[in-house]
Amino acid sequence: MTKDKISFTNKNKKAIIALDCDGVLLDYHTNFANIYEKAFGKELTIVSPKSYHATNKYGVKFKDEEKKEFDKVWDEHGWRKMPMYDGALQACNLLHKAGYELVCVTAMPAQFIEHRLENFRLHGFPIDKIISTGYDKHNFNNNPKKKTIEDLHPIAFVDDLRRNFKDIQGVHTKLIFIDNQYHDDPNQHDQIYYDIKYSSLLDFVQDFLKTE
Repeated sequence: MTKDKISFTNKNKKAIIALDCDGVLLDYHTNFANIYEKAFGKELTIVSPKSYHATNKYGVKFKDEEKKEFDKVWDEHGWRKMPMYDGALQACNLLHKAGYELVCVTAMPAQFIEHRLENFRLHGFPIDKIISTGYDKHNFNNNPKKKTIEDLHPIAFVDDLRRNFKDIQGVHTKLIFIDNQYHDDPNQHDQIYYDIKYSSLLDFVQDFLKTE
């Protein structure tokens, strides 16, 4: 986390906190390796630990037929069985106990929301609402979560991709960046505003609850 402190007003106390999932709550990269092994019977080795893209992290280059097979297995199991990050469940339980409503705002495909809910229940996350925003396949830099955050008016929005903070307007939402320190972070050279960064959701939550 940075050494900066951030103040949260109490007028929206016990309101919504919006949370991204992959990279914040659940470990997409580790699950990629798990699904690859399930699909092809081969265990992957990490070759680039701090790569944003899972294929680069494990040095995977799919042939067309391999990608189809991987996607088939992923669609069946991938959104249901993701492992969680250390401290993520503790962080959510602390927020839930403090009275906040947790809403997952994700760019994952909407048809797999029930799979993600199943995954949350498997781990015991106190999250019952998931909003799927999708994303612009023609322009990665368009923020797919902008309208959702502007409609929700959460007291805080936590994400590990700075693009998802871009151009958000008209809300008093604190934008919290989880910095996973990817060397190929897609937005590393972009000037996108956020309020403060932390190394994990738990670090943010522990700091946030001190300001109540």
